[in-house]
Amino acid sequence: MKKSVKATVCVMAAATAITAIPMVSAQAADEKVTVNFWHSMGGDNEKILQSVVDTYNASQDKIEVVPEYQGNYYDSIAKVQTAIGAGNGPDILQTGSGQISILAKEDGVLENLVPYMQQSDMKNDFYEGFITGMSFDPATTDETLLGFPMGCSTPVMYCNDGLLKEEGLEVPTTWDEMTEVAKKLIDDGKVEYGFALPHDPWYFWMFMAQTDTPIFTEDGNAFACVEDGTGITMWQKVQDMVKDKVMYFGPAQDDNCAALFSEQKAAFVINSIGALNSIQNAASFDFSVQFVPKEAINAVPTGGNTLCMLGSSKEKEAAWDFLHWLYTDNGGVATYSASIGYLPCSETIAEMDAIKEKRQDANYQKAFEQLDYADNQHMVSQPNNGDIANLITAMMEATLYDFEDVTEQMNTMNEEAKATLTDLQ
Repeated sequence: MKKSVKATVCVMAAATAITAIPMVSAQAADEKVTVNFWHSMGGDNEKILQSVVDTYNASQDKIEVVPEYQGNYYDSIAKVQTAIGAGNGPDILQTGSGQISILAKEDGVLENLVPYMQQSDMKNDFYEGFITGMSFDPATTDETLLGFPMGCSTPVMYCNDGLLKEEGLEVPTTWDEMTEVAKKLIDDGKVEYGFALPHDPWYFWMFMAQTDTPIFTEDGNAFACVEDGTGITMWQKVQDMVKDKVMYFGPAQDDNCAALFSEQKAAFVINSIGALNSIQNAASFDFSVQFVPKEAINAVPTGGNTLCMLGSSKEKEAAWDFLHWLYTDNGGVATYSASIGYLPCSETIAEMDAIKEKRQDANYQKAFEQLDYADNQHMVSQPNNGDIANLITAMMEATLYDFEDVTEQMNTMNEEAKATLTDLQ
């Protein structure tokens, strides 16, 4: 039985003496301390993040947080690595939850936040599935948090309720049911596709977790779900769904899956709960958020982004003041998450006014309930430096665009992954 992502994480008690938190560098009494904050939020999400930062800056007169967009998660990682080498990195970095281990592989690049929490009133009641992978440390995994989850998400299924009602169909709860519903809708000329799926290896993890087989071998050096055949069987079903137009696999560029749904060319779309607000704005029909259909079990991966403090920061006390405010004030992460559609990352934030109000939305609440089936093996078993994601992407494109043999392609992916995963241990 899978452990709920909503299980509270106990406070990590440090077994060793806690190093004193460094003080802010000396500045003139009337001069604000500047905290440089690099992030990856573009478009409307950047405006929301800026508003949150503005609220913090206006709440006190000692610190000025300066946010700066650095491109997507991989772009920001590359830039911060270069900046650290040149001695001018930011104080705080927002990166993808799956990318944190790229920086964590080297001691001291990211600041351990547990001592800061223990010297403050901030509770460590993060939901387990959102901090898995943030304790990556060669020496210990129970005293270290190298980042705090910020924008938290899982995939959900957006469902055209009006279309199903018109056809007298029920919401599919399994992939076999999805195939039946989709084929009827297609045969009746109602849609071109059953459901749309964006181009992202995130969804590979979703399908593999649903096999109820460990994704990776115990030593973390191979795909267990490939070697025992369960993953191959599952992916063959995925390919068959694409061949039959039950599933539409989106392009690598110019993702149009949400548009297919809003234009009613697809009855469903599998997408992040973080897309809720944008889908609400685009849809001119009644829709609902439902659990992702299951195979052997219900399972969905977690995802989102993470806030880290850089070990090279010269303003760690000021950076911590901002981080502490974000996770303890209703105007911080709670407002940010509710405004975009992200899930709360902790029990504390789940009880803040901004989130409690958002949970009155039945669609948002449905995603929150699905956290009971969250599976985060992909964040545990391998330090994702992009190589594994690239192998998965190549396999997905070969089997879902070109319809190459599933068994051959997945075995090739596994053999290439073995060398990569061994190198990363």
